[in-house]
Amino acid sequence: MTVLFLVFSGLTPVAANDLYTQSYVILIDKEIAGTETVTEEKDSSGAVIFTSEHELSVSEGTAKNRMAFSTRMVFSRGARDLQTYFYRYKTGQTGNLEVFVRNDQITRILTSDGQALSEVTAPFTSNMVIVDYNVYYQYEHLIRRYDRRRRGAQAFANFIPLIGSDIPIKVTLLGDAILRFGEKDVEASRFQVELADIHTVTLSVDRNGRLVILENPTQGLQVIRRDLLP
Repeated sequence: MTVLFLVFSGLTPVAANDLYTQSYVILIDKEIAGTETVTEEKDSSGAVIFTSEHELSVSEGTAKNRMAFSTRMVFSRGARDLQTYFYRYKTGQTGNLEVFVRNDQITRILTSDGQALSEVTAPFTSNMVIVDYNVYYQYEHLIRRYDRRRRGAQAFANFIPLIGSDIPIKVTLLGDAILRFGEKDVEASRFQVELADIHTVTLSVDRNGRLVILENPTQGLQVIRRDLLP
C-alpha cells in the first residue's frame, strides 16, 4: 500500500436515508483470519441501526479457535446519541451482552445460557463511546466524534461491555492522504487511536467517514475493506 499525503477540506456527510453495507477482511500476520460485515439502516422512527456479523480464527499456541458473534447498535435520529448495543456470542458457551442508555446512565447486562450473570450501571457521560474488542466498524463512530476544528489529541471514555467499565481512549488526526491499493486510489483521513496502555492502532476513513483500513502492528493485524483487496 502506498500513501501519498495531501490536504482536503473535510469529510462529505452521508445521507441519512442511505442503506450502507460493507465487508472487511481481517488479516493476522498477512494471512486471512476472519471477516466482518456491517449493514446500516434506518427504522420508521428515524433511529439508525447498525448490525454486523463477525468470524475470526484466533491462535492459542498451536491451536486455532474460531470466534463467531453478531452485534446490533442503535443510535437516535441522525446517528448522534447511543441508545442500545447488543453483542451475541455464536460459538462456545452461548451468551449475550446487552447495553442500554437511559436517564444519563449506561447499563450492561451479561447473560449466559439464558441466565443473568451480572448487571452494571454507571453514569453515561457526554464523551462516552463504545469501541468493543474485535468490532471494527465502531471506529467510524469514534472518528465522527473527533472535532477536526480543534485538531490535536482528543480523549473519550470507551465503555467496554465485557468489563462493564470505561477505559480512556485517545484519537489524534495524523493527516489527509491518498491511499493506494493496487490500481485504486482512496482519499482518506488517517488517525491514531490509543486505548489506554492496551494497544495503539492507526486507521483511515474515506471522504464519507467510512473505515478503509485499520492496522495494529504489534498484533500483526490489518482490517481492510474487501473491495480494496487484489
